[in-house]
Amino acid sequence: MSWNLCGIELGSPLVAASGPLGWGKEFFEIFSTDGLGLFIPKTVTLKPKVGNPPPRIVETTGGLINSIGLENDGVYEWLKLEDLYRSLDIPVMASIAGGSLEELSTLGEIMEKLDYIAGVELNLSCPNVEGENWSNNTTSVLEATREVRKTYSRLLFVKLPPKDNIFPYIEASRSGGADGFTLFNTLPACDRIKGGLSGPAIKPVYIRLLKEIMEEIDIPVMASGGVMTEKDVRDYLYLGVKAVQIGTAFFKDPDIAKRIYQELQ
Repeated sequence: MSWNLCGIELGSPLVAASGPLGWGKEFFEIFSTDGLGLFIPKTVTLKPKVGNPPPRIVETTGGLINSIGLENDGVYEWLKLEDLYRSLDIPVMASIAGGSLEELSTLGEIMEKLDYIAGVELNLSCPNVEGENWSNNTTSVLEATREVRKTYSRLLFVKLPPKDNIFPYIEASRSGGADGFTLFNTLPACDRIKGGLSGPAIKPVYIRLLKEIMEEIDIPVMASGGVMTEKDVRDYLYLGVKAVQIGTAFFKDPDIAKRIYQELQ
C-alpha cells in the first residue's frame, strides 16, 4: 500500500502518535517500524519541562487518563537524536509546543533547518498544561499558527482538541498557514486525576465529530482517538482522512501497528 500525506509518501496509513513512544530511542532499540508509515515523537518544547506531579496516569473503563504536562528535556536534547531519526526507514514529523509566541517562533526556526524531518505537528491542544492551552479561543489559534509559519516553511499540521464548535478553530489555523490537522488530542476527563482520556471509549465521539468535519470541509486530516483494531482504522479511513494515528494501544501491544497493517492488507 502507498499513501500520500500532503506530498509525503507513506508506506502505511498508520502513524505513531506523539506521546506513547517518547522520543523513540528506547522503543526503536527493541521494536521495529513494521506497519508504521510515520513516527511523531513526544512533543518537544524550547526549554525543559518537569511536567505535572504524580499521579499522572490512571486506568479507567475503556481507556487511560493522563496528566503528563508535556514533560520533556527540551529541544536541544531532542536534537541529539538526529542519528536515530535518520536511521529510521519511515519519515519523522516533529511535534512542538510553546508557552509564548516567541518560543513558537524559535522552535519553527530550529525545525526549518532540519532536513531529516518531514514536517511539524504544532500541538495546540494539550489539556494538562496550566496557562498554555492555545486552543481556548480562535485568536490564540490563529496567532500561534501564524507565528510558527513565519519561521517554518514546510509541511505544518496543527493538533486540536475535540470541540463541538471546531469549525472556527480550523478556519483560524488555516488562515494562519496550517496545511493539515491532527484531530483530535485527548478528551478532558476526571477519574481520581484531571487529565486527558484516551483509548477506545473516545472513538465514537471522535467519529461523530470527524464525520461532520469531513462532510463540510476539504482538509487533510490525520485522525487520532481510540484506535485499537483494524476495524477502527477502517472506520476513520472511510471518513476520508489521510492517515490514522495510534497511541494508547502501544501500551497494550508494542507491535500493534504491524498487526493492524497486516490485517489491512
